Amino acid sequence: MRARLIVSTVLSVVAARLPAQSGHTLSGNLALASDYRFRGVSQTYNQPAVQGGFDYGSTAGVYGGAWGSNVSGNQFLNGASLELDLYGGYRLTAGGGRVGLDLGMQYYWYPSARYNIDPGNDYNTTEVYLGARYDHFAAKYSYALTNLFGMNTETIGGYCGIGPDGSAETTDCLGTGDSKGSGYVDLNATFDVVGGVSLALHYGHQYVRNYAPLSYGDYRIGLSRQVGGASLGAAFVGTNAEDRFYRYTPTSGGSQETEDVAKSAIVLSVTKAF
Repeated sequence: MRARLIVSTVLSVVAARLPAQSGHTLSGNLALASDYRFRGVSQTYNQPAVQGGFDYGSTAGVYGGAWGSNVSGNQFLNGASLELDLYGGYRLTAGGGRVGLDLGMQYYWYPSARYNIDPGNDYNTTEVYLGARYDHFAAKYSYALTNLFGMNTETIGGYCGIGPDGSAETTDCLGTGDSKGSGYVDLNATFDVVGGVSLALHYGHQYVRNYAPLSYGDYRIGLSRQVGGASLGAAFVGTNAEDRFYRYTPTSGGSQETEDVAKSAIVLSVTKAF
């Protein structure tokens, strides 16, 4: 974790010192969070996360970037307990920046992580997305070009989930098939309230192709405020995911308890942009 923090800090310092030239900009960010929630589901076994990344943008609308976070070895097996995201696309803005369209692609990479299956299917995922924004409101749809985080017949076909006591369930099991073509709807609204505090509202729905019991909705209500050059945030996050399919038992050192990674939680964070 210390190495990831150093790398993120170096990237941020480089971003801070690189001036905008010919309409090109580079910025960085570093964050500490009490949990890493992706689409409402914890990726860190309900534990803290260190995160950071950098973004390139141009006045022509072309952009790209990279972002990383620690993840749990209980959920992403046999790997480096690391997620690295690479993304890029094109943004079109109008109306003084109040209206926008966004078309892009994102690759989620989990170095060395593979399911416990020979030859070991990986979790890596590629999505394309289309987004639209008007004033305080934004909508985005992401479409999986690959199996969604490695889910297919070999990795989860026939899986029945895990009970509250950590034992394997044996009824109402999943079917089979690829999960290519899964999609995520992402709806957001942001507002300035009082005293420099911002309110962010989110609702999303994850559709998992061929695995309907894994589909779910998630929501987030968050408040943030700039304090001393950093953004302090607190958010209530929840889902209606079926618990037994989003429950994990310990497989890596230091973990003792079975965890429901889709349960409701309050997530605290501090973010510094450069």
